[in-house]
Amino acid sequence: MRALGQDLRFAVRQLWRARAFTLTAILTLALGTGANTAVFGIINGYLRPLPVPNADRLVVLAAELPGDETGFRYRFSYPALVDYRTQATVFSDVVAFDMRIGGLSIDGKTSQFVYHVVTGNFFSALGVTPAYGRVFRPDEGEQPGDEAVVMLGHAYWLKRFGGDRHVVGSIVRIDGQPTRIVGIAPAGFHGLFEGADMDGYAPLNSSHSRLVLSGQLFTDRSVRFLTIVGRLKPGRSVSDAQTAVDVVARRLGAAYPATEKNTTVRVMPEPMARPVPLRFLMNVFPLIKLLLFVLATLVLLLACLNVANLLLVRATVRQREMAVRAALGSGRGRLIRLMLTESLLLSACGAAAGLVLSTWAIDLFVGSIDLGISVPLSLDLHFDWRVFLYALMTALGAGVLVGIIPALRASRATVTGLLHDGGRGDSAGAGRQRLRSLLVVAQVAGSFVLLIVAGLFVRSLQRAEYIDLGFDPDHVLTARLNPRQIGYDVPRTTTFYDDLDRRVRALPGVESVSMAFTTPMSYIFGSCVIDAEGHIAPADEPRSGFGYNTISAEYFTTLRLPIVRGRAFTDQDIATSTRVVIVNETLAARLWPNQDPIGKRLNVECADPGPLWQVVGVAHDSKYLAVFEDALPYFYLPLTQNASYMRVLQVRSALPPEALGTSIQHEIAALDPDMPIADLATMRRGLEGGMGFLLFKIGARQASAMGLIGLILAIIGIYGVVSYGAAQRVREIGIRMALGALPRDVLRMVLQQGASLVIAGILTGLVMAAGMTLLLTRYLLLVSAIDPLTFGVVTLALAAIALAACYLPARRAMRVEPVVALRHE
Repeated sequence: MRALGQDLRFAVRQLWRARAFTLTAILTLALGTGANTAVFGIINGYLRPLPVPNADRLVVLAAELPGDETGFRYRFSYPALVDYRTQATVFSDVVAFDMRIGGLSIDGKTSQFVYHVVTGNFFSALGVTPAYGRVFRPDEGEQPGDEAVVMLGHAYWLKRFGGDRHVVGSIVRIDGQPTRIVGIAPAGFHGLFEGADMDGYAPLNSSHSRLVLSGQLFTDRSVRFLTIVGRLKPGRSVSDAQTAVDVVARRLGAAYPATEKNTTVRVMPEPMARPVPLRFLMNVFPLIKLLLFVLATLVLLLACLNVANLLLVRATVRQREMAVRAALGSGRGRLIRLMLTESLLLSACGAAAGLVLSTWAIDLFVGSIDLGISVPLSLDLHFDWRVFLYALMTALGAGVLVGIIPALRASRATVTGLLHDGGRGDSAGAGRQRLRSLLVVAQVAGSFVLLIVAGLFVRSLQRAEYIDLGFDPDHVLTARLNPRQIGYDVPRTTTFYDDLDRRVRALPGVESVSMAFTTPMSYIFGSCVIDAEGHIAPADEPRSGFGYNTISAEYFTTLRLPIVRGRAFTDQDIATSTRVVIVNETLAARLWPNQDPIGKRLNVECADPGPLWQVVGVAHDSKYLAVFEDALPYFYLPLTQNASYMRVLQVRSALPPEALGTSIQHEIAALDPDMPIADLATMRRGLEGGMGFLLFKIGARQASAMGLIGLILAIIGIYGVVSYGAAQRVREIGIRMALGALPRDVLRMVLQQGASLVIAGILTGLVMAAGMTLLLTRYLLLVSAIDPLTFGVVTLALAAIALAACYLPARRAMRVEPVVALRHE
């Protein structure tokens, strides 16, 4: 222990004396470890267990309905929830929730209120205790007639009520309904929808909707709106839960074939179900995580190679010192330990600096996320013990990696070979130079791979922004409204929207105005089971659920979405006329292959009971869920025949749409100053988030950052090796110039040394990049994994930048004075 302390003190003195070298090495390692720690910190924060007792025993159940092509029908009905509660004995508790967007009014002021509706046992089962007040009783709100109550989220309570604990017991209005505040959620608990901070929590019966008032919400198995979370009993595993749930699912399928037949259920750990338990996300997330770690590890490897090169140079300089120590009795193990202590100290300092850089990078990453919506964003990515342990292990690994080869080489120093002037320029020195050159080749190859990956992601983003969406989002402004949030009934809501439509149309520059329940690629998505008239499905044939939207007559005009057959909705399609529907091309081909769909009729289960719906038009296929989706079947219903409280106002303008924002807000306020407005933005901005271009942007930014760091490290490595090689050849250069060599000959000689390294590195990188990008095919949906433009641009750019790094030491070498060089020797 004493010897180790001596080594540490000696290493500190040595590094302090070579401050330029020390600073360069620490900053280089900081880039590598910082990139690794930032990636781990983001993933760790996203997958961090919920702040509840025994969070590792929480699992999420996701229904998989036959015929569901969207994957969004993963929810359960309330009766199904009761069945899994009572029959799946592997769980100690089973809770359920759904996310809602409403309006909370107090003292005449209304603000958007994003909240969970939850089962009564939600908080008690999770083990969450309130900051003030009480949580819900286990059976509270699971039957009609209970008092409307709410718990406020901690952040919303601080923001809206200033942290006043006396609000507990007071009455507010949620969607116009008097509601009693019974408690405040604890700080740090944000709900069960990852990335969103819930403003509050309400029981299942909090809504005064038709489903609640009629009791249908608690009895109808076709009303699927609940995400189910179970808590495993001690000693039970996820596989045990899957087995138990499979038994219940088969039992329900036999007992209720109309709604449950052929329905299967997946059980997954709660972190793997974030933000929603879609199979697509569950399958793709581990691959995304692996990709990020591979890129970050490659950056760390480049940093280690760079520092190892620096240490090799430093070991060469210190060989006399090592020879003297060996002559005085120090064994080889003692010399290796001395050198490794120095490299480990460097890596520890680099890891500490990397933690600072990674904190800054994560803050920058979170700040760059724009969802384009008004849902409160909450990404808790603070560092915990896992991140610090990871940083420590990374530092130890990097310290050994960068120090072991220089330490082994330095420990081979012999007295006879180094304690005289002839020790320079021998074959060992040439071997060291070759090793340093190989390290630079590896750096250039790694940098090339990083730049190729970054280039492909950037190209994917560029392609995504120009992909045919099926509609035109430019020059369209949108705003989401819900008069029910301030207590409007149906007639008053209809009057409000009619007056608003008339006022907005009169604004200067407005070309068309429409309304819809939702917008393409939004976080709000409608899904509904439909049947074609006359279709008698076999008993074992699943019923299909398709995406849909409820729209006004000018929707297709505003979005410039073509009607390819038949007609669009008109003002004559009213509540008392024939119920009409428009299908897209994919749905028409699915239901009526090789037939004219116009005049065909549908049974639409999500609409009010009544006559069948007649197809009057076929709309062009477009994007509905995500930019990268395949063609999906979809249909549209008219708002005049299937009205909804919440609507999105869509305004196409000849002027820049941003200029209309203030005018639209003024018109809404003129009709009702208390009306909440959410998601007021251009449609193009709305498409930047969610399932639009956000994933492409995040991928491009992450990969570009890794590529830039890799390029910087490669340039430093190239410059260092070429510069050191030129310095070692000062005597040779002096002799050449004394014998008549011109400065340009010296320039060419040194540039050739650097160019050979660059070419070798790029060729190696081409092979590595081709192999790696083939693994990325599923992520590069809009560009080829071996995109000629990307490979060509990266090759030329890296070659040019690398040769520029070679030019500086080459230019310095050509200015060597022969007399000075020879006198120095």
